[in-house]
Amino acid sequence: MADEPEDDEVLDLPLLDWRDSSHWDYSGPLPCRYCEEPTQMRDSKHKPAHKLCAERALAQQAAEAADAYQIGQTR
Repeated sequence: MADEPEDDEVLDLPLLDWRDSSHWDYSGPLPCRYCEEPTQMRDSKHKPAHKLCAERALAQQAAEAADAYQIGQTR
């Protein structure tokens, strides 16, 4: 996967369970929605995504939401 961030230790990555066959697309690879590298994996919305890329995106969203919540609490 291209341009992988090296700060995974900073983010608490969630572990997604993608063992279900619905996360695999047998029709062939498409570009990952996050890194643009080909993948046959699909997220819960059936968009092409590597599992690790999706976990990183969720961790980033959670971190941003926590930051926004803390900023709102200080006002």
